[in-house]
Amino acid sequence: MVMVIIGVLAALVLPKVRVDNAQVDAAARSIGMTLMAAQRDASSRQHNVLVVFDTASHLIRTVWDANNNGRYDGTERTRLFLLPDRVEFGRPPSVPALAGATDPVSTMQRSSRGPFLVMQRNGAVDRAVTLYLSTIRSIRGGRDVEARAVMVARATGRPSWYAWTGTRWRRGL
Repeated sequence: MVMVIIGVLAALVLPKVRVDNAQVDAAARSIGMTLMAAQRDASSRQHNVLVVFDTASHLIRTVWDANNNGRYDGTERTRLFLLPDRVEFGRPPSVPALAGATDPVSTMQRSSRGPFLVMQRNGAVDRAVTLYLSTIRSIRGGRDVEARAVMVARATGRPSWYAWTGTRWRRGL
């Protein structure tokens, strides 16, 4: 009986760790930092940097496009960022689009490795997009508060992070 009471009290008092939320938050921040690093590299090296979203492999690849031809030639320097296991690109069906932004994949350029953005030498990006991230569980109809968005402004190339609270999008994570 004493053990049961201690167990109940421990369950009420100890904070619950939400691993899924932590992973999707980390992924959203990492994507933003990857975009900012790509912007810095494009400006300082004076050549475009491609940011490829490989949705099938759950990774982001930055490619230093030294010859500015808009594709990965195999000899150009790359950097990989793997998304956490539980995180996928996409928005749960119950979550509305952020400021009317739809699926970014249809608006981005495509390569054999997936859709991509071009960070230009002047620090701008070739198009404004909103990238959605969520957990696999959320996309399949689970808790929708695990949805995140990274909005990229075209003129400045700067990312802004947003979290879905269950009722609205909130800036910052």
